[in-house]
Amino acid sequence: MTRCLSWILMLSLALPACSLLPERPPPAALHDFGIAAAAAPAPWSAVEVDAPDWLQTDRLQYRLLYANPTELRAYALDRWIAPPPALLEQRLKAERNGSGYRLRIELQSFEQVFDRPGSSHVTIRFRAETPTADKTFQLDQPTASPDAAGAVQAFAQAIDRAVTQLRTWQPSN
Repeated sequence: MTRCLSWILMLSLALPACSLLPERPPPAALHDFGIAAAAAPAPWSAVEVDAPDWLQTDRLQYRLLYANPTELRAYALDRWIAPPPALLEQRLKAERNGSGYRLRIELQSFEQVFDRPGSSHVTIRFRAETPTADKTFQLDQPTASPDAAGAVQAFAQAIDRAVTQLRTWQPSN
């Protein structure tokens, strides 16, 4: 009987201790740029996208210009399925045709920017090069909401605009 009471006492002490353990955080949500709209093949036949090391991450990055403009932060529970340069390269390769020019992209900026609390936009800057020309593109897209979900939606819209601008760009021959 004493032995049985000892076990009951130990279990009653152990069970509440289990609830003191921290809960596991939810898994990260994985994002991409969505499905591209069907379009005629683009004028490029080959694509290469390069970027500095700090953009070679799957983290959704943001900057609080109003608080600390030099600090780049990342969302804890939202990630890209691949680094943005790889996602951009995949999108541009899907658009190519077999007889166009070689397109090289240098991604320079890809982040959500908060100008003030509750107000953000995403910014994408890249340099496009062909064998005969180069041009720098800057795209800013307001977010529908000042959070990761708003950023992902705005990045998808900005990438669609970037592809459209690249399609209409006429590199000199």
